[in-house]
Amino acid sequence: MPKKFRELTLQDVATVVALTNEKADRQIVYKAVEKIAGETCGWVLLTTLKYNEAEQVVERVHSSNESAYPLGGKKPLSKITKSHEQMESGEVFLAPDRAAVKETFFDHELIFSLGITAILNSPIRHAGKRLGSLNFCGEEGMYGETETRNAKILAGLLVPCLLQEIKA
Repeated sequence: MPKKFRELTLQDVATVVALTNEKADRQIVYKAVEKIAGETCGWVLLTTLKYNEAEQVVERVHSSNESAYPLGGKKPLSKITKSHEQMESGEVFLAPDRAAVKETFFDHELIFSLGITAILNSPIRHAGKRLGSLNFCGEEGMYGETETRNAKILAGLLVPCLLQEIKA
């Protein structure tokens, strides 16, 4: 049974929308989503990745733990195909337990060293195109239907930021 978090509210959505409309600094928006995500979904580590189609990699544009997962870090899509294949079609990817994390992520030893035993990745998409993903790394049993729904909403709110990241 997932841990209970507070409900995602219209005020949460309005806060992020206002920031994307008013702030040029995307890190302010990412930090606001990080705070809301912690309260409504939970995480041990939260990252935002953008797709770089030309290089066939994902690149980290936000990290709640920059010492373990620094900004600008890249992972080749060829090493993370299982989770990103689902997200390419717009589906959330869930590795609900330690075994699934180990099977899916080549950097699972680092992941486990941070106390992470479950991962929920929500695609960030616009006009049918993948832009990136919002990645919730938590503990086994943390992510259920409510957290998945909230993750999708929060990921959707990051579309303006990812569109800017891709142009940058």
